[in-house]
Amino acid sequence: MKPCHGFTLVELVAIIVLAGILAAVAGPRFFSANTYAGRGYTDQAGAFLRHAQKRAIARHGSVAVLVESSGLSLCASATAPCPDELPGPDGATPYRVDLPDGVTQTASAAHLSFDAQGRPDAAFTLTVTGDQARTLTVEAETGYVH
Repeated sequence: MKPCHGFTLVELVAIIVLAGILAAVAGPRFFSANTYAGRGYTDQAGAFLRHAQKRAIARHGSVAVLVESSGLSLCASATAPCPDELPGPDGATPYRVDLPDGVTQTASAAHLSFDAQGRPDAAFTLTVTGDQARTLTVEAETGYVH
């Protein structure tokens, strides 16, 4: 007698049900632009804050990050609007990161300043909300951004 190969009807129905549940739960995350925009802006903002800290150390003077409704700006002083914008890593002035559509940000302060040793003037948190809330923190003693 030759053995039979294949799936039973019960196994096939179970696989189809599991695939349907997975598609209903995970599918919308793949088709929502806010998922990628929120995560992308959070990564850009973290890199922006790290760059500001490195810029302060390199220029032996303070550098400020202004938190605005449209995004983040890099300035030599914490005065809004920014009178003395600093260039970015590619030399373009002003160095800004703009908020994408559907993403909002809230910060613990209107600006963050780094001194010549890369220390922030205070602890700082930036919450970015797209599909979910993501928080960036700058530690008060070290300036560590995470």
